[in-house]
Amino acid sequence: MKGAIIIKRDLDLIRRMLLKMESLDSSYGTIRLNAFKDLCDDEAVLSLHVHLLLDAGLIEATDTVYTGNGVDDFLITRMTFAGYDYLDSIRDESVWNEVKKKIASVGGSVSLDIAKELGVMLLKQHLGI
Repeated sequence: MKGAIIIKRDLDLIRRMLLKMESLDSSYGTIRLNAFKDLCDDEAVLSLHVHLLLDAGLIEATDTVYTGNGVDDFLITRMTFAGYDYLDSIRDESVWNEVKKKIASVGGSVSLDIAKELGVMLLKQHLGI
């Protein structure tokens, strides 16, 4: 497709989105795409990353609404157990920075599973396990 914009998966954005979801009060109800606008001003990028979070089983949503221009909005209901496990493995800023350094050393892109494993490995080192 001529003029198509390619959006790449951003593990840092995924981490920040999960942290944001966790920080929102449970009385907030469902979370919509606009809740993440402070993290990224491009709705298409946010929409793709919510789809990726759903694909990975890190969050659940009850509905997806196409809003036009390649952007879907969501009614995100919760972060899953797997989502919390992933976030817990990379929550600590110093651990996350070490994970990012290791990822950069192999070209800057790894799977979520590898990022999680790196986080767990580094956490174990920090804990002396």
